[in-house]
Amino acid sequence: TVAAGIESGKMTGNEYYTCNGALEVADYIIKCHNYKLGGDGTINVQQAMEESCNVALMLMGQQMGKDIFLEYQDRFNFGLRTNIDLYGESRTQSLVFNSNNMGPTELATSTFGQGYNVTMIQMISGFCSLINGGYYYEPHMVKKITTADGALVKEIEPRIIKQTISESTSELIRQYCKGVVDNGTGKTARPAGYAIGGKTGTAQVSDKKSDNGIMTAFAPFENPEIVITCIIEQGSGGTDTGYSVRDVFDYY
Repeated sequence: TVAAGIESGKMTGNEYYTCNGALEVADYIIKCHNYKLGGDGTINVQQAMEESCNVALMLMGQQMGKDIFLEYQDRFNFGLRTNIDLYGESRTQSLVFNSNNMGPTELATSTFGQGYNVTMIQMISGFCSLINGGYYYEPHMVKKITTADGALVKEIEPRIIKQTISESTSELIRQYCKGVVDNGTGKTARPAGYAIGGKTGTAQVSDKKSDNGIMTAFAPFENPEIVITCIIEQGSGGTDTGYSVRDVFDYY
């Protein structure tokens, strides 16, 4: 959402947004995670990412409109197969919104990642392009094929499919992701001695009695080489997003 707003020119990255804990969109009251505390107050774009502010993200979506949002949804390959060399990749075109079924409410919830679904290989492939300069690579499970005695049969070379965003926008996103780990919702996952960036997420489970906590992080910050997505399924109402992700990072 942030990358789309900046890359499209609808945002400069210098905006401020006011979150009072909820936003009314098409007769629906859509809440932020800390609505009981009155919201996040007035925050800038980086702080909105650091605090996972739903209201700020929804306001960004209103700035760019659904056409631009959907354009970047396609750019990041959501709803499309990545063509990874792994059998059985799901086709998810019916699990994302399009111009025919995205109204104001669907746009609002989509800006902070709720109401539609993508596969984790789609998510991590798109995320890599966010932080590597904007280059979307075809993902692979296999690096090379050899014979039984070690002779090389085929080596899979990295293949750039497209550029999703500019290098300057990518640099901003990397900085924002570092802020998430240094100051925001991902700070309990920060490993000692390493500079990393990342983004947390919380997905409501349909029974609304538990949440799924997610964090995607990259390291090292200066020149990313590794990206990891950790998912904590059915946590205790969102409290697992930070500490349990730290546990998983420690484990790996």
